[in-house]
Amino acid sequence: MAALSITATQVLPSTGPTIAGIAGAAITQGQSVYFATSGKWLPAQGDGTSVEAGEYGYGIALTAAGAADQPIVVALPGAVVTLGAGAAPDPGTVYYPGDTAGGLALRSDLGAADKALPIALGLTTNRVLILSGAYHAGAVAAA
Repeated sequence: MAALSITATQVLPSTGPTIAGIAGAAITQGQSVYFATSGKWLPAQGDGTSVEAGEYGYGIALTAAGAADQPIVVALPGAVVTLGAGAAPDPGTVYYPGDTAGGLALRSDLGAADKALPIALGLTTNRVLILSGAYHAGAVAAA
C-alpha cells in the first residue's frame, strides 16, 4: 500500500477542532502540516527534525495557501477530516508524515531514522481521525 494520494478538492472538515493560522510556505489542502517555531504552519515531513514532524503541533490543512504569509485553516488532533474517495484511507490503518513534505505515509514507508509521528487513523474509505497525545519528540522509526 502506498502513501495517500489526496485530491485537494475532496478535502472537507467533518467534525472537531480547527485553527486559523498563517502559512510559512505554499500548502495544498489535505497536506499534513506542523506548527513551526516561527509561529507559522508548514508541510510536515518525517525525515526532517522533530519540529518538522510535529513536536510543537500538527494537523491537516483544510485550506490552501499559495505562498508564505497567507491565511490557512488547519484541522487539529481530535478532528475527523474527509480526504475523499481518491485518497482511500484504509480503515484501522495509521498514517504518518512521510518523507515527501505534506504527505501521509504508512509506517512501512518510513526510514530507520524518520520521526515516527502517528498523525491520522483511517476511519472509512474517505475519512481519517487526527490522533493526539501519541508523539514523543525524540522518537524515531525502528528499522
